[in-house]
Amino acid sequence: MFNDSDFQVFDDQTLAGRMAGIRAEIDPKFEALAPLVIETLGYETPIYAHVAKHLRRHKNPPMNTWVAFSTNKRGYKMNPHLMIGFWDDRLFIWLASLAEAKERPQMTYRLEGMLPELAKLSPVYDISPNHMAKVSQQVSKAGLTQQLTHYKQVKQSDFLVGRQWLRGGRLFDDPKQVEQVILTTVSELRPFFSQLIR
Repeated sequence: MFNDSDFQVFDDQTLAGRMAGIRAEIDPKFEALAPLVIETLGYETPIYAHVAKHLRRHKNPPMNTWVAFSTNKRGYKMNPHLMIGFWDDRLFIWLASLAEAKERPQMTYRLEGMLPELAKLSPVYDISPNHMAKVSQQVSKAGLTQQLTHYKQVKQSDFLVGRQWLRGGRLFDDPKQVEQVILTTVSELRPFFSQLIR
């Protein structure tokens, strides 16, 4: 499972070097984690894991990498999904409805109904309007309401709620603990994921 040395793949500033590190060090762990996440979700509806391939990268190395879980076998960006991944300084888990969501009005309606329960999440949870940026804030009723309004009004915005763990934290001293925290977070986000994919 993940440990602090996994972040070192982002120390390589070349496309080839970073991609080699991602494929050798992180992707196999995503592949090993995927069945555990799918089992934790426990849906009768099939859930598919999509490990980021970064195929459109031809010059700049990827700033982050992830595995996404959705009900669509062919992709995930147009569907609500769970993302588990790395930036150079953090591990993250996001429950996401992206700008590309194909049923965006329906997603916003469902998210609106979920806001009271989302607001009850522990303060360790964060929200973010952009899956390709590190910007985030602690979950709160006001923040959730503001983010949903932004998601309704700004075509290129995302709606994310989840958790983040910074590089160098004691959590990464124990890979088994990392696995447990990830699966616990998946379990806590499961009811909201269920409402989005129903």
